[in-house]
Amino acid sequence: MKLLYFFDDKMKPKTMAGQRYCKPTETGILYDGISCIREYDVNLWFYTKNGVTVAFDTGHLNFKDIDEQFAKIHLDPTKVHHVFLTHLDTDHAGGIDIIGRNIFPNARVYMGAKEKVYMTKEMHRTVKYGFKINNCVQIKEDYIPIESAGIFQIGDIRVEVLPTPGHTVGHTCYLVDDIMLVTGDCLAINENGGYAFFDFFTQDPETNKKSLQKLKNEVSDRNIKYVCTGHSGIHPFTPSVFAHIDESAVFGKNNPFHKDGPYNPFKD
Repeated sequence: MKLLYFFDDKMKPKTMAGQRYCKPTETGILYDGISCIREYDVNLWFYTKNGVTVAFDTGHLNFKDIDEQFAKIHLDPTKVHHVFLTHLDTDHAGGIDIIGRNIFPNARVYMGAKEKVYMTKEMHRTVKYGFKINNCVQIKEDYIPIESAGIFQIGDIRVEVLPTPGHTVGHTCYLVDDIMLVTGDCLAINENGGYAFFDFFTQDPETNKKSLQKLKNEVSDRNIKYVCTGHSGIHPFTPSVFAHIDESAVFGKNNPFHKDGPYNPFKD
């Protein structure tokens, strides 16, 4: 098993127990066309309008209960034709890795163009204890690379691309119909508001903070209702979303980020 998948599948459930770093929203049909699936510590997000569903991120590799989760939100994944990735990490893109089951077999995939450097091994994903660790996810080469900010029109759904490098080099947020902001792993939100995502998981924390400041400026005059995060669930979009973006979120058994988050999201 590749190293980051080994960590994601075997080590993370043990090392993250009691850390309370996440609080994903439970699988369900929510509001205003939004629904989600919870896979352990991460959310996959969906937006449906006039019979068309767009997906954001694909979760873990070979998640064992994925069919049951799709049934809960009454969604046939074979009828999802557009998937937007916030980034290529194992818990966000594993669901379409070529080594596993593709949970969206008929979908076109959109991803920040710079994320390709992880697949080509031109850039490692992180350095831990002096070791350079590669991102092991590989997706089909027919994905659509997103080179810059722009807009995709999917049926009646408007998906605006907002590049937010830092967590990874090609990390991307998406603003959907000016209602739903999908933030992936650039932002963590708790009862005190939003923070830059945890340094431990972020490739370039300072760049991430700069991206969040730019994101704040770009969306300040929009009538957004919800922010949908990678690991902190869904929140109303208020000024508190960007309250602490000059600080990185921290977690630990003695300093939980989500005080009421699951003790072990891989079991709870």
